[in-house]
Amino acid sequence: LRRRAASVLFASGAACLGFVWAAGYSHLRLANELPQGMEGRDIELVGVVAALPQELERGVRFDFDVEQSPPGVPPHVSLAWYRGLDDADDEASPLVPVRAGERWRFTVRLKRPHGNLNPHGFDYEAWLFERDIRATGYVRPRSAERLQARVWRPGYAVEMLRESVRDRFRATLPEAPYAGILIALA
Repeated sequence: LRRRAASVLFASGAACLGFVWAAGYSHLRLANELPQGMEGRDIELVGVVAALPQELERGVRFDFDVEQSPPGVPPHVSLAWYRGLDDADDEASPLVPVRAGERWRFTVRLKRPHGNLNPHGFDYEAWLFERDIRATGYVRPRSAERLQARVWRPGYAVEMLRESVRDRFRATLPEAPYAGILIALA
């Protein structure tokens, strides 16, 4: 009887400890959101391109680890850098190649992540939350400055290696319809 009581007490203590750990972790994650007053304002950020950049029709999207920013900016954001519609336009932003592991200074406009809640649809906001991205935004025209070509940290080195593999596939198989599948598998 004593042994059973001790095992029940141990199991309930472990469950309570797990609950406290999960609640504390989720509280810290939720507290990392962008303040409402910073939405839609120009903000200068310095940081590192943290993941493989994804090409868009008119630009590129990438995850960005923030190193220097005003107080309240989350440490991990998702940024898009768009090309202007007309390259002769004064507001058109020249699209400079962004590579994983590079340190940049950008002026950006951020917003809190939100997604459409459709039944049985993709939950964009939850997907960003799982990846610890608490703000999304875009790079303002003509505000980018590359500060360092390579930042050597283990996570960034893996992303640089993935990018070099992707570039080799694209160079070797430029017109192959299956190149995208091989890139995704690699």
